[in-house]
Amino acid sequence: MSIIDGLAAEALADFGEDFESGSLTVPGTRTPDGQGGFINGPATVYSCRVLLTDYSDFRRQTLGIPATDRQVLVLGASLPSGIIPAAGHKITAPDPGKGLLPTTFDVIAKTGDPAAALYKLQAR
Repeated sequence: MSIIDGLAAEALADFGEDFESGSLTVPGTRTPDGQGGFINGPATVYSCRVLLTDYSDFRRQTLGIPATDRQVLVLGASLPSGIIPAAGHKITAPDPGKGLLPTTFDVIAKTGDPAAALYKLQAR
């Protein structure tokens, strides 16, 4: 048993109501088309708890984050076991700047904590 066991579930219980309903779209498996290319299989959509935020001006300037990129926080325990957001996935989250209208973003980068309680996604 580790000190971080159960942290993701606790984070979901404590903060789940503060996050909005969103979805993570994982692209399907690529299969060869027989002509040198690939065909993408059907994508899978997983519901999750998300919070859409903006980066601070300091972080944007220091890390070189484009002004159009957004930060999406995802509670790890709100995703099915074994599903981890990654670059190339799509995330749909209610956008406060658009009256909470669901907006879909491409995931550019992901960071998180060792307990997988919270994933921070750079989305474009």
